[in-house]
Amino acid sequence: MPDAPDGAKSSTKDADPPRYEYLSLPDCPENDPNGGRTDIMCSRALTACPPELTGNLRLNIWQRLVAPPAEPIRWTSVGVTCHSDIAPGARPRLSMADLKAEFLRTPWAQPTIKIEPRGEVTLVNLTTFYSVAWSKDGYQPGEARSRTLLGIPVQLRPRLIGFRYDFGDGARFGPTTSAGGGYPDGEVVHTYREPGIYSARVVTTLGAEFSVDGGASWDRIPATVDVPGPPTDITVKEAKAVLVR
Repeated sequence: MPDAPDGAKSSTKDADPPRYEYLSLPDCPENDPNGGRTDIMCSRALTACPPELTGNLRLNIWQRLVAPPAEPIRWTSVGVTCHSDIAPGARPRLSMADLKAEFLRTPWAQPTIKIEPRGEVTLVNLTTFYSVAWSKDGYQPGEARSRTLLGIPVQLRPRLIGFRYDFGDGARFGPTTSAGGGYPDGEVVHTYREPGIYSARVVTTLGAEFSVDGGASWDRIPATVDVPGPPTDITVKEAKAVLVR
């Protein structure tokens, strides 16, 4: 290195590169680290990612410069990502995968078949009307279940996708959204052609909806479950004409 004019050795040193810190928060309008809000969860963050990334959460990535200035700089949003597992400054948070897992743990109400004529007894060649009755225990479509997941208050409620009826003699009906009904307006009917005892049952397909943090809006969880009801034994008798005086 050549000498400087005053005889002293000159030297060069690269300036320290800038350093940043990052914070990844759920992509909810209320979350703003400059205002101290970093704990809000919303439906948008849980539902905005593509279906193949249901285990992840949509995050807003915030950045601020920490060196060189001596005083902290405001946070700036630099983009969003659905790769919450590798987002800088991210921490474990509620995801759609958590909601789906909790939905599948729901204690379901049991759907049971009822018929008219009453008493689970009918006749050959008589139109029999079917309906679904729910057990008192468990959750049926439309009943909300409150949970706290990763510190976030969540409500989950089943929603009806459809019923599939099995009449026990090989005949089936569905899928349908009809829960049936009694005589004369019930929409689910069947006629047995032979006497006997037949085990009839209904299988219900349920989806789910959720709301977070006490929100009024409900969004769907991309999952379904089949809930088979217990069999109902239906006795089919053959009527015989009897002459009387």
